[in-house]
Amino acid sequence: MLELSLDIEMARHGRIADALALDSPVFVTGLARAGTTILMRLLHGADEFAALSYRDLPFPLAPNGWARVSGKWKRGVEAQERGHGDGLTHDLDSPEAIEEVFWRAREGARYCRPEGLLPAPPEAESIAAFARYVRLVCLRYERTRYLSKNNNNVLRLPALIAAFPEARLVHPFRDPFDQAASLLAQHRRARSLAARDRFRGEFMRWLGHHEFGAYQRPFLLPGAPTADDDPDTLDYWLKAWISVHRHLLNQPRQVMAAQVFVDYDRLKTGDAATLAALGDRLALPHPIDTSRLYDPAPRQGVHEVDLWLADAARALHSALVKEAVA
Repeated sequence: MLELSLDIEMARHGRIADALALDSPVFVTGLARAGTTILMRLLHGADEFAALSYRDLPFPLAPNGWARVSGKWKRGVEAQERGHGDGLTHDLDSPEAIEEVFWRAREGARYCRPEGLLPAPPEAESIAAFARYVRLVCLRYERTRYLSKNNNNVLRLPALIAAFPEARLVHPFRDPFDQAASLLAQHRRARSLAARDRFRGEFMRWLGHHEFGAYQRPFLLPGAPTADDDPDTLDYWLKAWISVHRHLLNQPRQVMAAQVFVDYDRLKTGDAATLAALGDRLALPHPIDTSRLYDPAPRQGVHEVDLWLADAARALHSALVKEAVA
C-alpha cells in the first residue's frame, strides 16, 4: 500500500514537483536523546521549511494526494506531552520524524534485520526516488527547503549527499554518560508502555523507530552492542553512543563537508557563538528562538560502567566538542 501510494503520488504530482527550484535541505540525524527533536523544531522556526507532520498520516508517501482528500475535514488534536514523558508536547502540525517510512518501504528488506539495522548503501533507484519524494513534500507545503529529523539517516549519509550535494547534515550530541542514561531510561519506559498498549510499539515499528522499546534494534556499526549485550545496562547504551559517534566522525570527504556537529550541552545554555555559527552554517534567515530550548534532565545517581568504555567515550566526546560549531 505504501509503495502504491508513492507511485500514484509521483504519477499525479511528480512533474510539478520536479520543476521546483529547491534550496539546500537540512537533515537532523544522530543518536536518540541528543536533542534531535527540539533542534529540528528550533530550525523549523528559523526558516520556511517543509517538514512532514502527523497530519500527513496514514499516507506519508502521498503528501499531496492525501492533503487533498483529508482537506475536506479539519482534524484537530490538542497539543499533549509525547510518550517520552520529557515535557515536550506535539500535535498534528508539529514537524515530526516520519521520513523513515520512505526508506522502510523502499529499502527495508536490505537494511532492517532482526539483529539490528545495517549501514547498507541504498540502491541508486531509491536515492533518485528519495530526491523526488523530498520535492513532493516541498510541493505539499509550498516551501522550497526541506527539513527532516531521522536518526536512521546515520546509516546512509553518503546517499543523502548523492541525492542533494548541497545538503547540510546536523548531528547534535550530548555528554555520553547523560545520553546513555537517558537512552536506558527511555528504553525501560517505552518497553513498559508497549506492554500495556500494544499499539504504541507497533506504531513505532511502522514509523521505522527502533531506538528503544519493544522493537529496539541497534545500528550494526563497528563496536556496536551485540546480542550478547544487555540493553538493560548502561554499558549497552554507552557502546551504542561510541559506535555511532565514531561512525559520524569517520565519513568520506564529501560527507564531512556537509556535516554540522552541535554540542547540545552548549546550545541549551543559549551560547551566542554557537547559535550564530549554527545559523551561519545553515543559512538561516531568522534567529533561533532560544526561549524554546529544552534542557534534558541530567542522569540520576551513580552508575557503574566498564572503565574502557568510559575512557573511550570521554576521548570521543572531546573530539566531538572540537568539531562542533563555534
